[in-house]
Amino acid sequence: MRKSRGGLWACRLVALWLTGTLQLPAADRKDPKAVEVAEALRQALGGDDAWQKAHFVRFDFIVTQGRATLVNRSHLWDKWTGRYRYEERLKNGRVKVVLFNTATKKGQVLLGGTPVPEGPARKELEDAYAAYINDMWWLAMPWKWMDPGVNLKYLGVKKRGQETDDEVELTFNHVGLTPGDLYHAFVSRQSHLMTHWDYVLQSHEKGSWDWEYGETHGMKLANNHISSDGKTSISMGVVRVLDAVDDAFFTDPAHWLAELK
Repeated sequence: MRKSRGGLWACRLVALWLTGTLQLPAADRKDPKAVEVAEALRQALGGDDAWQKAHFVRFDFIVTQGRATLVNRSHLWDKWTGRYRYEERLKNGRVKVVLFNTATKKGQVLLGGTPVPEGPARKELEDAYAAYINDMWWLAMPWKWMDPGVNLKYLGVKKRGQETDDEVELTFNHVGLTPGDLYHAFVSRQSHLMTHWDYVLQSHEKGSWDWEYGETHGMKLANNHISSDGKTSISMGVVRVLDAVDDAFFTDPAHWLAELK
């Protein structure tokens, strides 16, 4: 976890499913009851087939505290090829556009419509890739419990307000930038969705958020998160899984994501 330029403490876990370049862990630990909860969760989200068939994923990452917008960025991911479009609205009013591929981490960067030279662009590409990793985790983490490198431990039945949950601990087997992170996920026994998480990161930072979902293309993805103190929200915008988009979104800097209907 690190503090972003916009002031948000944001998870920087790099999962195998996002990069495709990490070494496989030696031996995952997934206890049977936790696996049972994970499988019910995946079915409640729409099932493995829906996630595997998802082609283009369009979402935002907008962090607000009161009336202040701390972070405002937009994403379009070609899940099948790794093509990516990233737009970030900066506090000076300019927009940063990064067109790259998640496999090669290579591409082009424009700031306020002006191309960024190759040297400075390398850092901007790294930042865009890190935002992709971070923001996608907030969007789709509940889909990834059964991935290689994820350990699952069942912690029992817990009552949170009017909801009865199964609590599962997630740890990581030497994968990612911050493998020492620890998550406690709370899965509703009524909806079988993960409705809350608490985390303690290897940086010793802590967080606690409620999760809300929207449905697109027969599957559920997060569309909003509320901090435990109610002061901060992370909106994923109008999340969409699409079968086709204009290739210009990945090649033309002026082909704005706001135009994607």
